[in-house]
Amino acid sequence: MGLLVWRCFVAAVGLLGLVAAAMLWTTSSLIGLPLVGGFVASTVLWCAREDHDGTPAGRKTRFTRSVRDGYLVALGVVAVGGLCSLLGVAGLLVAMLLGLASPPVLRRIVALAKRLGWGSSPVDEPKEDTDRVRQLTTAELCSAWILSGQQLRAASSSGALPLVRLRQLYLDELERRDPVGFNAWLASTASAAGDPRRFLTP
Repeated sequence: MGLLVWRCFVAAVGLLGLVAAAMLWTTSSLIGLPLVGGFVASTVLWCAREDHDGTPAGRKTRFTRSVRDGYLVALGVVAVGGLCSLLGVAGLLVAMLLGLASPPVLRRIVALAKRLGWGSSPVDEPKEDTDRVRQLTTAELCSAWILSGQQLRAASSSGALPLVRLRQLYLDELERRDPVGFNAWLASTASAAGDPRRFLTP
């Protein structure tokens, strides 16, 4: 529910920024910035991502994802620029607040707080669970995520809490291994028992 609300806010604010840019920017800026910015971002992402399998299909997937994510970054820059043109510094503050409120950032903040000992309690995840999850392959993690979602639907209220904690470990580990693919999965129609395999690097 929280992810859906956040996406709705991002979509509304992003659309407002794009409309503001279309109304306030010159045509050359409106066309040139997304094209050049998207090309640069795509190139950086393509170079940063490793080619794990070396097959033609793997290289094509790497290229397609890099271009898609690069031009999404460029559109985001245009939307933020449009907000700043319309609202001034307030537009930048709105964009920063949305970024800080994103689920991946919030998860990192919670993880950092736990490492620093803030808000820790005796019901935190046992270390052996964390170690066991880290030893799983990505495919095994995805299978465990799907299975735990099915188990959660059938679990009683008392048995649900350990499953929820375990699923959080799965999510944290998937994000640690492939943050770009993980966020692409979240941005798609991700569900509680959805399969993230096609978004993640094996």
